[in-house]
Amino acid sequence: MLNDDTIFELDYPSENNTRRFLFSVVKHLSLLVFLVLLSSYKNPTTRINTKLILADSFQFNYLIENQVKSIENNNTDTLFSIHSQLNELLVKFYEAREYKPVWINNYSTNPQFLTLINLLDSAAYFGFPYDYFNSERIHVLNMDFENSNQKIDLELSTTYATLKFMLYLKHGIVEKDTALTLISDLEILPEILNEALNQNNLREEILSVQPKLVHHQNLLNSLSYFIDLHYSVKYTTPAFIDDKLLAKSLYYSGVSKSPIFNSTNPKSEVLYKLESDYNLPKDSILNVPTHEVIVSLLKFKYFQACLNLNRLRNLQYSGENYLFVNIPEYKLHVVESNENKETFNVIVGKKGTPTPVLSSNIEKVIANPYWTVPRSIVKNEMIYKIRKDSTYLKRNGFFVINNYEEVVVDSTINWNDRDPLGNKYWLRQINGRSNALGQVKFIFPNKHSVYLHDTPSKRLFKNENRSYSHGCIRLENPDKLAQYLTNNYNNEDKKNIKKLISEKKRQVIDLSENVKIHIQYITCSGSENSDMVFFNDIYNLDEEEIKAVFPDLYEI
Repeated sequence: MLNDDTIFELDYPSENNTRRFLFSVVKHLSLLVFLVLLSSYKNPTTRINTKLILADSFQFNYLIENQVKSIENNNTDTLFSIHSQLNELLVKFYEAREYKPVWINNYSTNPQFLTLINLLDSAAYFGFPYDYFNSERIHVLNMDFENSNQKIDLELSTTYATLKFMLYLKHGIVEKDTALTLISDLEILPEILNEALNQNNLREEILSVQPKLVHHQNLLNSLSYFIDLHYSVKYTTPAFIDDKLLAKSLYYSGVSKSPIFNSTNPKSEVLYKLESDYNLPKDSILNVPTHEVIVSLLKFKYFQACLNLNRLRNLQYSGENYLFVNIPEYKLHVVESNENKETFNVIVGKKGTPTPVLSSNIEKVIANPYWTVPRSIVKNEMIYKIRKDSTYLKRNGFFVINNYEEVVVDSTINWNDRDPLGNKYWLRQINGRSNALGQVKFIFPNKHSVYLHDTPSKRLFKNENRSYSHGCIRLENPDKLAQYLTNNYNNEDKKNIKKLISEKKRQVIDLSENVKIHIQYITCSGSENSDMVFFNDIYNLDEEEIKAVFPDLYEI
């Protein structure tokens, strides 16, 4: 049996365990209460900051709205001003967004802003040698957010710069739109920008507004390589410029006709030519003076490239298939699906009677055409021959017609009069191989009365310089182009052009689908290997146009 002492000893531990149990329960309950209280606790500072951020966002939208409305009310520039039209676009852009910011999130700029400013910083690689888009000022504003006004200024300045950059990429540098031809294109820019922001592909969408012309694409692709070469020459001391870089820079400068030095193009002779052309000491050594001249020449070539990109952007372009005549290149390009399909040699107007820049549609192909002589040619070149030789007209196949296209006996005309033909009569040459227009003529309406045609003077196509005409474009292998056009743009029975020519009768083929022709003055281009190719400025237009488009020639 257990005694009382034993029972006591057994009961004591039980009482102690109970106390421990109760203490443990209290402890755990206290911990549980603490955790519950902790989980329900809200930091008052966090709540205040959240309210501040929300309030600041609301205030920021409100400030944007006020500033945008102020721009709208004060947009008093002339109707034709591009600045005024861009301000209108900016107003519409923010109205559509309910004045929400684009480039700023609370207290900092966002990744979209970084993408945009990188594009603006690289504007020189797109043919914009100046700070047209105020990127320097945007950088300054971005460095300091002292107050809301600076943030609003940064926000709106960035949007304005973006819209202007898109416009210039699409249509070139333009300050006024007197014909109001750009309105429809301008109005779509905010939509493109909003879509780019929503899709998070800002860079691709902005650059997508550029012309799809193959000549523009090739030149733009080559420009970055040319700029890199220019910088390499500019920032390398003469002693460290290797022969490969020197040869290429002299070639691009127009001093050398080859991009490499070899036995037919020795380094010493090319340097001597450069020194002779620019009145430098003739030692055939690349020194500081010769280096400075090369850098200056490359700089001018860069501005030429910018000018030609601008000319291509100014072109009212539509469609993927067209003919492209480049006057200084003496070439006609057949472009299909924005790829150069075929190239023809051409002869263009001489400096005194230059071929005009224009765009039109080829409507007709004429086999065995007549040549109705322009009055200016009769007056300036033919009249004295007619007066001197009474058989001149007959021997060269000319006859006189009136305004009703009726033949008039030439002996009834008093050729000694000051203006024997007046407004009543014209000289026309019979069709045939010796006709000044050759055997094929292509008609496209234009105010200059120029057209594309064959020529009996085939030997001239062998010459490097081919500016001989009175403004019209003479084409080598015109039957081949005529066959291409009638095959692709004529829904009637297919014509055999060579057969039509052999029949020696004047025949007109109306194209059922007009094909676009662009006649342009582009003095440099990009090649397939990304090298730049420069052509002679045969009408001496580039320098004056560079000064007009880029009035302040400073460092790129």
